[in-house]
Amino acid sequence: MEFDLKDLFLKGGGFMWPLLILSLISVAIILERTVFYLIHRYRLASVISSVQEKVASGASTNPLLSFASAFSEDRHQGEDHCLNVSEREATRLISTHERGIRILALIAAISPLIGLLGTVWGMVIAFSKIATLGETVTPADFADGIWTGLLTTVAGLLVAIPAMAMAKIYEARVDRLVRDLNTLTSHLREQLFSKS
Repeated sequence: MEFDLKDLFLKGGGFMWPLLILSLISVAIILERTVFYLIHRYRLASVISSVQEKVASGASTNPLLSFASAFSEDRHQGEDHCLNVSEREATRLISTHERGIRILALIAAISPLIGLLGTVWGMVIAFSKIATLGETVTPADFADGIWTGLLTTVAGLLVAIPAMAMAKIYEARVDRLVRDLNTLTSHLREQLFSKS
């Protein structure tokens, strides 16, 4: 049995529309975040060696180099000032790296619920038909409602699974950034302030 995607979508009923909207939002966020992370790639070891050679640049797309530049820019004002500046820069970097992740997680959480709601609605239709037909009911009479309901469950899971997977991948990337920022801060403090 072959199915056309458009026919399956229409057969799923009204609950397919919010799932379609959520899937489009999810795809847009995934594409934007993937491009963002590809542009803002870095290796901690190379950043530390660059910092030790004092070639850090604030204009770089490398988040750790811009952080190092912000940290060391006003080093003559003391360690506490540099730590405050670096904390603000770290907050800014982390928030730009986290953008969209919560929305993906929300989509991953509510898509299956919308699919389940569609399934329950399909069951309501099926049992309503059974009640209307009385004793003359056949399996074909209520299969339509169950079929509609199961389609929405499948659609909800198809939206949720990639959204959840990518949200977890992006969260791991942000966690790595936080660890690397802490490591880099330690190196910068040691290089700039422990010599006195």
